[in-house]
Parts: sequence; structure tokens; C-alpha cells
Amino acid sequence: MNNLDILIKTCVELGSAQTIENLGLASGEVSRNKAISIYGTYFLKAEKEGRIRPYRIGKGKNGTRWYRVVDILTLRAKDALKAELL
Repeated sequence: MNNLDILIKTCVELGSAQTIENLGLASGEVSRNKAISIYGTYFLKAEKEGRIRPYRIGKGKNGTRWYRVVDILTLRAKDALKAELL
């Protein structure tokens, strides 16, 4: 898949995720483990580089880290756009 395909796919996913969140049909959050299973190494790399941060963190020392799907998809769209422009 080239960068333009990734950009288009990500924008469609972003619009869908935002709509579902706005309508209150879903919280729009995923746990860190679920984000890794969905977005794989892209998510891990973005997290390691500090480009994506948890939206909220559960209680306790090892609390679950929750990320907004919209934030992940927005970052992925920005990265695909940069790559397409280069």
C-alpha cells in the first residue's frame, strides 16, 4: 500500500471514529494492549518517540493506559501526508 492509499484509508477511519464518538456510541478509547494489536509497530514507535500519549491512566502503579483512537488516526494521517508530500 502506498502513502496515498494509507492517507485515504486513515482519513476514512478517522471520520468514522469521530462520528461514532460524537454520537456517543463508543467511548473512542482503546487500551495500550488493544492499540498495539490494532496498529502494531506504528503505535509502538510513535509511543516510544513521545508523539502519542495516553488520554487517561487507570489507578494504581500499573494502571491501564487508555489512548484516543482519533488521536492515533490523526497522527497516522499526518505522517502519511508528510510522506506523500516528500
